[in-house]
Amino acid sequence: MNRKFLIPTMAAIMLSSANSAPAAAQNDALAPAEGPCEMELSVDNSVDWRGPYGRGYEVFGNDESFETVNISVRKEGQPCDFFLTATANGAGGQASLEGPDSRLSFDVLKTTNGPSFLSSDLFGSQLSRIEGKFGSGRGGYSGALFVSIPTGQFVRGGKFTGQALIRLFRDGVNGPELVSEAPLAILAPVASVLEVRSDLFPEGVRETGIDLGDLSVASRRNVDFEISSNADISLTFQSANNGKLAHNAGGPGIVYNLMLRGEQLDLAGQPATHQLAYSGNNQSQSVPLEISVPAPHGLPAAGQYNDTLTVTFTAE
Repeated sequence: MNRKFLIPTMAAIMLSSANSAPAAAQNDALAPAEGPCEMELSVDNSVDWRGPYGRGYEVFGNDESFETVNISVRKEGQPCDFFLTATANGAGGQASLEGPDSRLSFDVLKTTNGPSFLSSDLFGSQLSRIEGKFGSGRGGYSGALFVSIPTGQFVRGGKFTGQALIRLFRDGVNGPELVSEAPLAILAPVASVLEVRSDLFPEGVRETGIDLGDLSVASRRNVDFEISSNADISLTFQSANNGKLAHNAGGPGIVYNLMLRGEQLDLAGQPATHQLAYSGNNQSQSVPLEISVPAPHGLPAAGQYNDTLTVTFTAE
């Protein structure tokens, strides 16, 4: 069985939804149709991505989540047709958020089931556009869009930002006419997380015992960890007896050695530390520990010997 440690951040989330399927424009039939059709676009100017648990985007998460964007159009004057569309402002026109050293793909959807509201075409497509008609006088359209960041993207922890540009067009006999455009900024914090697995630590178990056997001869045991993380990792090793196996009746202790990936750690005094750099992918890193007791000079005192070694993994 495996064991996981998660180190998440961020706060709680409240999601709301609204129907943004084909625009149902509302009109005030009592208002006189004076002058040409005039329209005004209003859009939430930013979205903070909270994720399903309020911790931002989680690279190990599989739960889909959406953030709602409110959009509206106000209209006065003569009857007219309109449509709304959007393009992404990422590098190369891609729908991506820029982070510390990578990108996070996103989408803006017309409903939580799609289709996408984004298009590489300035005028959008028949599938991506939101279209509607206004009658005479005052009218309005209001709806909701849904920002999605698909699961399964493995990126380094940090802040990711990007933008989409939403446009309002008047659609007449002479073709589409751009009326207004509004930027939609998207901020997605990505939590620094890690997963730690070891066969010696079944799910939910945080401590175990290791029997070093007969200490009158040389002894050696191995403890293997597998670590996955989207951040640099700090490992700290602290011995309750400063690197010695203490005798249960107060006799002389026995020094033991701790090796990490072939490097000996000094457990005397301050906690020993070791750094693992971010791997850049979702592949786990092996962290083999070797605990060894050299052959003694003479026979050690009879009895039980023990130490408590605390290993702490931290995503930075």
